[in-house]
Amino acid sequence: MTFEEISREVPAFLQLGDQPERGSRTGMKADTSMAEMRTPSRELKERLARGLANSLLPFFRRYPYRGPCSIFHLNVRGAYSPIDGFFYNRIPKAANTTVSGILAENSSYHRPFSGNRDKARMLRPAFMSRSQVDSLSTDAVFTFTVVRNPYARVLSAYQDKFLRGKPQLRRYASMMNCPDGQVLDFVEFCRFLDRGGLYLDAHWAPQSCLMLLPVPEFDLVAKVETLDRDMATIMNRIWGITPTEKLKKAGTSTGADGKLRAQYTDEAKDIVDRLYAGDFDAFGYEPTL
Repeated sequence: MTFEEISREVPAFLQLGDQPERGSRTGMKADTSMAEMRTPSRELKERLARGLANSLLPFFRRYPYRGPCSIFHLNVRGAYSPIDGFFYNRIPKAANTTVSGILAENSSYHRPFSGNRDKARMLRPAFMSRSQVDSLSTDAVFTFTVVRNPYARVLSAYQDKFLRGKPQLRRYASMMNCPDGQVLDFVEFCRFLDRGGLYLDAHWAPQSCLMLLPVPEFDLVAKVETLDRDMATIMNRIWGITPTEKLKKAGTSTGADGKLRAQYTDEAKDIVDRLYAGDFDAFGYEPTL
């Protein structure tokens, strides 16, 4: 197989991690697990894919990923529209469904074979050409991401994925020292993160580890806490329009932001402070409830 043939095959290989996500307009479910229990075969597959991607694909050659998350699921965090000129680094549990829906509503772009799912319509990094990757550092493309207070995001992930009986509860039951299907309390969830669960799922993996571009290179790092204002900036930069109505939130609402003091024990806070120190530092959040 020639170099060119291998280069064409790697994006399709990475696309194995691109599955439908819950919260899309079709209501289809997704498995966004970063790694379903590490096994030697999965570790080998990850090393091979990461090496090939970082060596052969224009995006990952320019922005090689060396973080702790799976490159299969990191690839689906990117949403690029060559028509509209934007690159969105999607972060689960940080208004991802809302933002993806707004982008899809205002864009006519559909990548090949993407269907109509809001979160899957845009081009993934693995499929970007060299010229498209080069454009990310120019004024021709608006690059942005949306992040959230780590305390609220971790609590929201717990409430959504465990209190509501999502697949994560069954998948990681053995690591949590609880019978399959039993609901654990929040501090036990934090202990699970501390015992090795931190990078197993994109919904609670540190946001700083899900960045496809270096944080300083984004044109805008928006925040859930100021989303109405920041989304107006995003829409104005991309399409030159100013929203006239209040932002309509989509996706699963857990109300986590208003429950922090009630849910966080001293132990839970200490664990989150330590595990998500990079998020607090990178995105300017204070480690106070």
